[in-house]
Amino acid sequence: MLEILDIPSGWQRGEGDWAGVAAAIAKGETVEVIQEVGSTLWQNSLPDNHSLHWEGENLSTIKGRIWISFTQRRFAPESALPKVQWHPRVLWVGIGCKAGTARELIETAIQNVCRGYHLAEGAIAGIATIDAKAGEVGLRELCAARNWPLKTFAADILNSVEVPNPSNSVAAKVGTKSVAEAAALCAIELISCTMLNNRQDACSTILQNRQDACSTIINNSQDACSTKSEFACVAGIFPAQNRLLISKQIVRSKNPRLLQGGVKAGSAVTVAVAVCPIEYLG
Repeated sequence: MLEILDIPSGWQRGEGDWAGVAAAIAKGETVEVIQEVGSTLWQNSLPDNHSLHWEGENLSTIKGRIWISFTQRRFAPESALPKVQWHPRVLWVGIGCKAGTARELIETAIQNVCRGYHLAEGAIAGIATIDAKAGEVGLRELCAARNWPLKTFAADILNSVEVPNPSNSVAAKVGTKSVAEAAALCAIELISCTMLNNRQDACSTILQNRQDACSTIINNSQDACSTKSEFACVAGIFPAQNRLLISKQIVRSKNPRLLQGGVKAGSAVTVAVAVCPIEYLG
């Protein structure tokens, strides 16, 4: 009976008792929905006799719960209440790494950050980095294996982004004071601009505390994005604290592999995560 939920195709199923929640829906029992991110258009296609209710409603008896978020929740197996989780793809992971960094280290770094901050890997929309890393084999292999798009940005674009942890030493090497943090922010702004231009359910997926700003822009007769920089058109809409979810984290390898000539491959990966108010459905 989960088929009655017209969930967007880009969302990823997370952990949970799917059979238990499906059984509750099939019997018409009360199932609570807690949606923190993602489009709400799926709610419009529910049949009249559905038994779903939303967080905050006065519910007497709950027989199941559906979470829609980018958080990775661990449900107690002994719980009598079946719960499941959907993960809209709203997280963009900014990556900084040295030449020759292996796919395994990049993947491990992302997994470590996700586990450390209780983020669902299923909520990852894609990877972002500097243009100079566009051909990095480890990055490309990982993106191909996980079906993640790779967005790259020029150093001058990245250098124009305000970040919490700028680095002069990084700027001296690659021409921008930030790679991971700035790239993650550029990615969500690019996706947001694209979606705002296309008018695809933009307002229903904006972070709740900024819905007024989104409505103002969408209702404006002039296209907001067409009059601003492609990579900065939503910088004033979404506060920095709501955009950069995880500031840069450095994950190091204890035993970096050797490349030809005895040169050590990249031994550290910098990871930052930004949350996009509009999920990626590509």
